[in-house]
Amino acid sequence: MLTLKTFQINEAQALNQKELQKPNTNTGVPRIEILRRLIKDQKPLELKNGGTFIVGDIDDAMQKLNQFETNPSNISFVSTDGSMVPLSQMAKSKVFGGGTGGAGGGSANTKLTESHQCLMIQAMLDHGIHDESYYTYDILKEAYRKVQVDESEKNLLALEGDWFTSSYNIAKLLVKEGYVNKNHIFHRGSKDMIEIYAIKTKAFKNMGFSPLKDDKWNPGDIWAIDKSFNVSKELPDDTVNTLNQALIKHFNDRRLVGISLKGPETKYPPPLKEFNNQYPPDAKIYKYRGVLLQGAMRGDFWSSKSGTIKFDGGEMNLKDNANGEVVKAEIKGKNARGGGLSWGPMSDFIQRETRKKLPPFKSGIFGKAKRIEKGDLRAINLFWGMYNHFYKNDSFEDFVKNLETKDKFWISAKLGVIYVCYIIDKIGGRTADNIVTHFVNYAGSRSTDASVYVKVGK
Repeated sequence: MLTLKTFQINEAQALNQKELQKPNTNTGVPRIEILRRLIKDQKPLELKNGGTFIVGDIDDAMQKLNQFETNPSNISFVSTDGSMVPLSQMAKSKVFGGGTGGAGGGSANTKLTESHQCLMIQAMLDHGIHDESYYTYDILKEAYRKVQVDESEKNLLALEGDWFTSSYNIAKLLVKEGYVNKNHIFHRGSKDMIEIYAIKTKAFKNMGFSPLKDDKWNPGDIWAIDKSFNVSKELPDDTVNTLNQALIKHFNDRRLVGISLKGPETKYPPPLKEFNNQYPPDAKIYKYRGVLLQGAMRGDFWSSKSGTIKFDGGEMNLKDNANGEVVKAEIKGKNARGGGLSWGPMSDFIQRETRKKLPPFKSGIFGKAKRIEKGDLRAINLFWGMYNHFYKNDSFEDFVKNLETKDKFWISAKLGVIYVCYIIDKIGGRTADNIVTHFVNYAGSRSTDASVYVKVGK
């Protein structure tokens, strides 16, 4: 039986560059795919010397893992507290096929608990709402035949403890509130669920846009799909707008319901809230209020390699994660990091509004920084043109003199920052407002392209 101890996190051997390239020795699943799922699901990652951390910048982590596949190195991740955690400090816990660490933070456990949620909802609809103890092994075994999930019957029927209670509490609330009913089939990792996100990807591409990541568009962990619903025939893929409007109709008709799960929820009732149940989605519109390329109170352009985009209601900080790495934008929060977006999404949103993309960071921005360090006049003039847009009274001679004191890493960071700020500030007006709105809503997981879902849990 899987008890609460299964979900505890214990010490394990190191997960290093070499180990990450291998598959899980028990399941054959590539460890890098397991790590991607862990990070996307905001699960705690085990450290080899004890303790855990959660990755705070998901976009940055995904980009680093993509780079790792072609050029393995000791990459680092930004944690939710802002610290950098190298891969070499992470543990090869049980979910990766090593150690004695628990499944609680891993992709296997995510698959287990989300699939179990489908099972519990089905059992409750079949038998009605009773005390938690009513839903026995035999009842859940019967329910397993009706759901479409990607976890084994054996593992699902062995689950107990807080996660079992969480499945019960969430199922009870969803049934009572009418989000699920007997006409539904409950999906996790099924063909139909995969098809929903494939249609989303096609809709973005049909509009000439880079597809929004699955969980940014709709973080549904499980889907309740009416038995009569044909995903491929009833969901349009011509544009994101028509797709999202169709989803709203099907959501409110309770024919297709995306459900985002948080937990474990051991107290009843857990929090429940709908998102994006209107068109356009309930994302805020922001006004661009300018940029800062130096400290607000002290210092100058050359004393910091970061920058700030100001908008009504807040600010976004622009900076690199580490020497030579991409510049990202992050909302300044009162108490903690407020969410962010990396170079790729920033470039996509700028292209959407201006038809111009940012240069690729490594070959473009960092490449130019290396040429500037060597005195390449063409690259220096490019930097100067953007600098002079903001500092019209400064001379080119002083600019070059200051630039000569900086290395390629400082230059690449500041060049990336000023590139973004220059495009937004130069175009100005409603277009600048639109770009900033995209940035802020994406960073806060409230994209204007997001679709309707219900979230249960904290």
